[in-house]
Amino acid sequence: MRSDIRALIVSIVLFGLWGTVVTFPFRLVSNLVMTTSEAIVGKLGLPAIAFAVLVLILVMGIACIALFLGKREISDYYAMIFSILACVIYCWDIIKTRSFSINGLFVALVVGGTMILVLFRKTEWTRFIADAFIFALPVGMFYECVMNPLYRLIKADIYALKPFIVVPQTSVFSDVGDLLHIPLVVWGGFFFVLTLLPIMYLAGGRKEGKIRN
Repeated sequence: MRSDIRALIVSIVLFGLWGTVVTFPFRLVSNLVMTTSEAIVGKLGLPAIAFAVLVLILVMGIACIALFLGKREISDYYAMIFSILACVIYCWDIIKTRSFSINGLFVALVVGGTMILVLFRKTEWTRFIADAFIFALPVGMFYECVMNPLYRLIKADIYALKPFIVVPQTSVFSDVGDLLHIPLVVWGGFFFVLTLLPIMYLAGGRKEGKIRN
């Protein structure tokens, strides 16, 4: 399967199931990257619009780096590293909250399934898992930059399509407001599309491969 087609399929599935437990392991890593980026940029004391744009660039830039490195045959490593990272994050949350949920089962399934696929050299399938972790970043930022401002504009209930599509209550662009009397969704959508272009370019032309017997 072409890598750009695989990326599109993975992104659509992630978007449609973003609020469900199925995407929980991928959201763990995505949320870690986004919150870390916000913490780093927040120390610079920038205006709201500059803060939002810089966080967006940082998160999408990390996705670009992962895709660029993905032009080599390293999907097995990606899948293993990201799945183990998701497991570590979840275990740390358990230690802090002292509570376990059904989400943990899906984290365990992703980790265990990835190990089995890597062991049996099912590289085509590990590429799907690796892409799911990578494209969780732009999907997460789409919810932040477009979905949240859109729901605020039309005054829609963010839980209307729960559990599939659950829009965050706040986003990195929340403090920007209708800058220059331009709706927030326009600002968020413009900068999101701008930073999405290099990701679309890098999504294609990666190692294709077949399922190994």
